[in-house]
Amino acid sequence: MGNAVAGSGARSTNHHPTRGRPWFPALGRGLHVAASVALVIGATQMGAVVPAAASGPHGRNCVAQLGISQPTMRCFARLNAAVAAATNGRVQLLSGTTGADLQGIPLNGAAAASGDYYVVSIEWTGSNYKGSSLTWQGPSPCGTYANSSMPRGWNDTIRSVAQYSGCATTLYWDINFGGATRAIDVNESVLDLGDFDANVSSQKWCPVFSCS
Repeated sequence: MGNAVAGSGARSTNHHPTRGRPWFPALGRGLHVAASVALVIGATQMGAVVPAAASGPHGRNCVAQLGISQPTMRCFARLNAAVAAATNGRVQLLSGTTGADLQGIPLNGAAAASGDYYVVSIEWTGSNYKGSSLTWQGPSPCGTYANSSMPRGWNDTIRSVAQYSGCATTLYWDINFGGATRAIDVNESVLDLGDFDANVSSQKWCPVFSCS
């Protein structure tokens, strides 16, 4: 689930500017790098919109939309911000809410307005609902959805899963729904996927167990 800012600072063997080599261009480059870092930090805190093919999930809480061919991901520093984004602001959680806390919270309990989205499932890179998270949102409480591959950076990373909105899911070992499967029941939470830990490469969702 980030952009890296790289810069090469000017290096001098002297403590003072060398005659004939102005020092202020190097200062200008330094200020440019500092400004770039500030912009990246600000974007992360506000919830940067990145393509679903963006780099890995480390340290991020992302939201991806089901039901479209090329979903984009919005990523946030905190889980509560991701859930708020996934529900168009309908569900507001405390900033310190953890994945384990969510197991006792009905995420889609509040009345939804027309055009609102629902949390269909949340998946974590760690066991016990820890680590970076990927929240899948849908335009209805549950439907029949399929992703033939995980967003880039999320392949073979998922270790725990929680289902919501009356949805079940089936996890696939390989892309294009190939290989072994792990079926998870409607609204079921699995704190550790066992043999499927870090082996999920594609996925289906449906309102009736099991999805195929």
